[in-house]
Amino acid sequence: MQADRRSGERSPRRRTLGRLGAGLLAWSGLAAGMLGAGMAHAQEFPARTVRMVVPFPAGGATDVLARALAEGLGKQWKRPVVVENRPGASGMLGAEVVARAEADGHTALLTITPLVQAPSLYARAPYDPVKDFAAVSELGTTNLVFAVNTNAVPATNLKDFIALVRTKPGQFSYGSFGAGSSGHLYGEVFNDAAKIDMLHVSYKGEAPELNDLLGGQVPAAVISVMGAKPHVATGRLRALAVTGPARAPQLPDVPTFREAGIEGMDAMGWFGLLLPAATPRPIVEKFSADVNRVLAQPDVRKRMNDLGVILTGSTPDAFAQTIQADYVRWGKVIRTRNIRLD
Repeated sequence: MQADRRSGERSPRRRTLGRLGAGLLAWSGLAAGMLGAGMAHAQEFPARTVRMVVPFPAGGATDVLARALAEGLGKQWKRPVVVENRPGASGMLGAEVVARAEADGHTALLTITPLVQAPSLYARAPYDPVKDFAAVSELGTTNLVFAVNTNAVPATNLKDFIALVRTKPGQFSYGSFGAGSSGHLYGEVFNDAAKIDMLHVSYKGEAPELNDLLGGQVPAAVISVMGAKPHVATGRLRALAVTGPARAPQLPDVPTFREAGIEGMDAMGWFGLLLPAATPRPIVEKFSADVNRVLAQPDVRKRMNDLGVILTGSTPDAFAQTIQADYVRWGKVIRTRNIRLD
């Protein structure tokens, strides 16, 4: 009887272990099949024309970078890569197109930092920058410049500018290339860090902003490196500081905000490439590797450096971490300063 009980106790265990073993074998087979299917997709990719959506008008640095990538990838893949400009709604229109596209790698988004800023600026953003996209690669970074009109502002460095603004509360303003733009947000971070209160003046793009800065209608502004460079050279503008952890290569004599004594301005604006969230990982990795090869080409690097863009390239995981960190960082700035665009 004792032997029968031991035998009876072992039998359910054997059946449980048998079912567990069978389940593990089935799962390993399924996982292997999924991996094999993903690798097969990657080997077949691209199977047709690849569409690269740029959510801004043609002609800017984002568009130029997209066209350089399209040309380089087209040569690698022996498939057409077309750039489609879909401007509107602060870049959200084009981003939504890609977020809702078929997740097979044939529709990509080439965009900039506002991708992660817009959802905090608008109550009903049509996408989640973290959940709705698969990060492919950070393509490059760019500094922004805090510049003043030489005739309107006597300060020759950031410390003197801050002291001047404090003596005339409510009388100084700064321009940016759009409400909710990176220039606007950096200006608000500067306000907080320096304990000053400049009034923000929003422009529809950098061209009108730069015109008013040169004309003295606005005494200071956050502008691009290449927008500032020629006018700094002629002495019409004075660059007091640049954003980012290091000086801009195009303006090596201009200190960073940190060097000038202001914290919180180290974040760089970035250019990045993304795919729909459900894109198979092997396709994401192939896309990333091929993009990074294009970014390493000397002629592409020179072309973008002339526009103030420092090409970087990165892995999908590294870019995903940047997106997550910047989403949190800029969301906090927007909430703290109560910046809303709807």
